[in-house]
Amino acid sequence: NGSAAGSSKSKRKRRRSEAAAAAAPPFSSSSAAAASSSSAPSAAAAANVASSPAALGASSPAAAQGRYGSGAKRQTAVRQLEYYFSPANFGRDAFLQQQMDGDGYVPLSLLNGFNRMRRLEMPISEVATAVVSLSSALEVDEARERVRAAAR
Repeated sequence: NGSAAGSSKSKRKRRRSEAAAAAAPPFSSSSAAAASSSSAPSAAAAANVASSPAALGASSPAAAQGRYGSGAKRQTAVRQLEYYFSPANFGRDAFLQQQMDGDGYVPLSLLNGFNRMRRLEMPISEVATAVVSLSSALEVDEARERVRAAAR
């Protein structure tokens, strides 16, 4: 009796494990390729489309992202530069005031060397482009090498 009950338990266990294996096949590169080539869009793909720059109102992905970073990275750079020139910071930042030339400009090369800017790993040209396109509080010179607070 004990052995008959034991064998039926093992049969049930085996059936459950086989059913679970059939329901969730192991991941392989061929199943990933099949899943990515299916005609129905995945939920992740739909989410990417909904948060794309075009869906968010940007004229093109290149306009929103730029060559060297995401739109978020460009916005972070602009916000950081705006902080450097804000009345809360600039009034007490003697170093930044000393670096300012007669026209009120500070070299972008200097600002891009500050720790928070350096972490963004954006070239000066891209920072200048971001400031021109995203900031009304800052001005960039014609050579795109210096920045200053905009006249208010």
